[in-house]
Amino acid sequence: MVRHGTKIISILLLCSIIIVSSLPVYAQEEIKESAEIVAMIDAPDNIVPPIGVSEWTTINLTVRDAYGIPWEQLSTGRYAFLAKYVWPIIHPSWKPFLGYSSLRFEPEIIEGDSRGWYTRVAPSAIPSADQGRNYSLKLEIKTDDIAVDYAVVVGIKVTRVNVFGDDSGVSYIYIPVKASSLNNIKMETVVSTKETAPHSYVHFDIIVRNRGYYRDMFSLEFIEENGLEVATSKQLFVLNPGESQDIRIDILTSEKLFDAGTPNKIEIYAVSSGDSNSMHIGTIVVITKGVFISPLVGIIATPIIVVLIILFILFYYIKSKRDQELFVKPTKPWTLPEEKKYLDKLKEKDKEEYDKVLQMMKDEYQSALLWFEDYRNSMKSGEGGRKQKESLGNKFTNFFKGSNEKSEEDKSIKKEEKIIEETKDIEKDKTPKVEPPKQTADQRRKEKMLLKIKREQEKQKLKNKR
Repeated sequence: MVRHGTKIISILLLCSIIIVSSLPVYAQEEIKESAEIVAMIDAPDNIVPPIGVSEWTTINLTVRDAYGIPWEQLSTGRYAFLAKYVWPIIHPSWKPFLGYSSLRFEPEIIEGDSRGWYTRVAPSAIPSADQGRNYSLKLEIKTDDIAVDYAVVVGIKVTRVNVFGDDSGVSYIYIPVKASSLNNIKMETVVSTKETAPHSYVHFDIIVRNRGYYRDMFSLEFIEENGLEVATSKQLFVLNPGESQDIRIDILTSEKLFDAGTPNKIEIYAVSSGDSNSMHIGTIVVITKGVFISPLVGIIATPIIVVLIILFILFYYIKSKRDQELFVKPTKPWTLPEEKKYLDKLKEKDKEEYDKVLQMMKDEYQSALLWFEDYRNSMKSGEGGRKQKESLGNKFTNFFKGSNEKSEEDKSIKKEEKIIEETKDIEKDKTPKVEPPKQTADQRRKEKMLLKIKREQEKQKLKNKR
């Protein structure tokens, strides 16, 4: 009997240990009680704002405590002594509820792919929760470019903790959210900097991609520097989620006569049809370098250049005519009809003599030409030459009038006579004072030729006077 009694007691103790040790586990795993709270969104019509990309979006909540035991009222009212000292002894099972409980808040993604979504809540716990109290919560959510789902459901797990620190009830606050459609447009370009001349066109090819989750219509805005003019191939464009479009940006640089190399930035912004706030998506740079001459300069300068050329031609013509009137240039003797006949006959008879005579004529012509140039320069630079000069305006007027006054003709005749006299004096001075040798036939022929040249010069002078 003793042995059987000992076995029964051992079995009962073992069963009690197993039962006691397993009770807390069952209590923790199967919490079916509610946390007894009510939540509301602090926004007109409970509207949830769109969630920003890479920026925290705040959702304000109000949580009302609907716990069944008003501990503050019991602990301070007529039942304070009973609630604190009697009931815990009489009803031990009431002990977890006789005191302030606390609430714990844990946000998480309940529905949808959580990748790319981030949540946090403040405060994360209320230490002294009681019936009838209101608590303000601030739920913050953001997403990024790797988000798989553009719409998810955020759940705030609310856990009530009793006096002993055990979880006594769980509730959820469900908030459906969507990613913002504005800040998900990106720009890509192979070349972001180009160099061009002033007042010239340059273009950039960019790719605009919708990385958001909504079909939206966009437009581009530009902020340029230094008077650049910007135009695009597409003023408005519609993009589906993940879709991209190629856009050409044409830029006209400002007018500058010379630019050593000025960088000009162009900031590009995207504007969604659903949100007027613009978002910066990229920057391109145009470097102006070079020289620019406006076509207006050519239009204005061409008539002026033409007029100057005409005036120069007229001036040169009048000057040449004046020089011909004042200074008779020597004539090539071998071009005179008589001398030409003589040279032709001489060439047939004696080729060697012909070469000597022709060379003599050329030498005499060169000598006369040098004398002519020297004389003309001396007349222009001397005092007498300055007095004989006429103004270009008078010459120009007389040229278009087609006739000169009689007094002007007399003056020109007197000038010519004076020139002839001075020429004779110069020739006398140049003649060496030596006794002339006996003249040969060749010398006599040379003298005849010189006399003929002088006669032709005098004839030309007389013709010019007339």
